[in-house]
Amino acid sequence: MDVSHETASVYLLARFGSLWRLGVIEHPRHGGWMVPGGHLQRGERPPQAAVRETVEETGYRPRLLRPAGHSMPPDYPHAPARPANATVGGTAWWVVGIPAGPDGQHPQRHLHIDHIHVAVADRPYGPTTPRAHPFRWVTARELEPLDAPVDTRILGRALLDTVPATVTARRPSPARDDELRRELLRRRDADQAFRNNLPRTIDEETAARWAEIDEGNTAWLRQVIDQVGWPGRALCGENGADAAWLLAQHADRQPQLQEAWVELLAEAVTAGDAEPRHLAYLEDRIAVHACKGKQWFGTQHRPAPGGGYEPFPIHDPGGVDHRRAEQGLEPLSEATKRINGTNT
Repeated sequence: MDVSHETASVYLLARFGSLWRLGVIEHPRHGGWMVPGGHLQRGERPPQAAVRETVEETGYRPRLLRPAGHSMPPDYPHAPARPANATVGGTAWWVVGIPAGPDGQHPQRHLHIDHIHVAVADRPYGPTTPRAHPFRWVTARELEPLDAPVDTRILGRALLDTVPATVTARRPSPARDDELRRELLRRRDADQAFRNNLPRTIDEETAARWAEIDEGNTAWLRQVIDQVGWPGRALCGENGADAAWLLAQHADRQPQLQEAWVELLAEAVTAGDAEPRHLAYLEDRIAVHACKGKQWFGTQHRPAPGGGYEPFPIHDPGGVDHRRAEQGLEPLSEATKRINGTNT
């Protein structure tokens, strides 16, 4: 084929608890499911096109992964290709030639010089922009019978098998900081001791002390995160990481910090350095307290009209227990009973 156009495609993966899924769109012209992607616009480099196409077509902003040096699966049907110009930018994992039929860019059959990128969506339940096409997340098992191009199924299956270990291996593994862990635990214990002994009626003095504790912990945690990033398991152990999440959860007076920290926590969860349930709680906390909409996991409760507590409104209530199970959480009915039993 004499005519060729440069394109960028993105294999977008996300972690749901311990399970990984691939994001696919339903193409409006060709039908079936495929990964997001499209033609490079004038003056655009492949990584820019990869991000733009993913945002437009899926609603997610991808975090592009640096090439990992993996070989193409032996049964992948398309041959390597040389880009028409030096626009690779070091982010494409492979560049291949894919025969294409007539489209909006050319009225006859031609060749796509496709820059294949691999990316992750660290917050698959987080805020998204409006998407141009129907979208879904699929597991490797769901991908196999999907109405999708054979190259998408072959490469998608291979990446679902290899990318999780790649993402985990690339996260820096700092030396354990026991001094930081002890301070996190001290602040967590003081936080819980105060909250567990709150009177039924909060007077001005108690409210002021409450604010002082939370704001002090928030200011301290901000300094820590500015210096070392999110305090995950590798840095401060399981209980230290749990304490860091609790302090972030109680930073409601600084919502802009929670918005920044949830991104760092999500990246740590993707790499296996933080608990998925921590992300579920903080996502819900932000959604409820910032009045941005419904929560996904039902972790946040409010006083019920008839007494006791009930969950704040939930996206897709019928699927909440499935989502909770993926994050390592008990069924919502059991959580609500427990909360009402302890009045906390």
